[in-house]
Amino acid sequence: MKTREEIKSKRSKASTPLRCAPLLAGGTARGQASLFDLLMGFFIFVVVFASVTGALNKNYKEVERNFEIDELKHSSFFALKELTETKGFPEKWETLNENDVLKLGLIERRNKISEDKLVAFSNMSYDRTKELLGLKGFDYYFTLDQGAIHIEAGLEPISQTKYLFKTTRIVEYKGSEAEIEFQLYELWE
Repeated sequence: MKTREEIKSKRSKASTPLRCAPLLAGGTARGQASLFDLLMGFFIFVVVFASVTGALNKNYKEVERNFEIDELKHSSFFALKELTETKGFPEKWETLNENDVLKLGLIERRNKISEDKLVAFSNMSYDRTKELLGLKGFDYYFTLDQGAIHIEAGLEPISQTKYLFKTTRIVEYKGSEAEIEFQLYELWE
């Protein structure tokens, strides 16, 4: 007959491998499931991250584009306003060397364009006029049309522009109405 201790000893030896085997097999299965879950989670993270990054990049480009257009409109409006609503500085700048001119303005009195100032402006160097009008980074083309009279200044856009904004004003020139068109543009780089 077997003693109680021998039976306990035999049971513990017999049950130990049975208990360990399922744990090892179950542990391995859980490890594989965890690795699969980890890979799926990583894949989902990458997809979500790429989507969010793409959306932010698109929004950033749209905001940047809108900012550039607003800057172009603002610059065009204020350059034409300066030309058609001020006399310039010094007031008789058209008689001076272009390097002595501090501010451009084409009027001799409210809404009436001075012929001498207009001629001096159209004969001034392009770079100097851009500097005086504060048009850094942009190009411009100015026209005054009054029937048979057509006066130009600046550079006419001859290639595809990235942005172009036109501003017009009706003024008095040589006793009758004339239209001034001011085109401000940016070329593709």
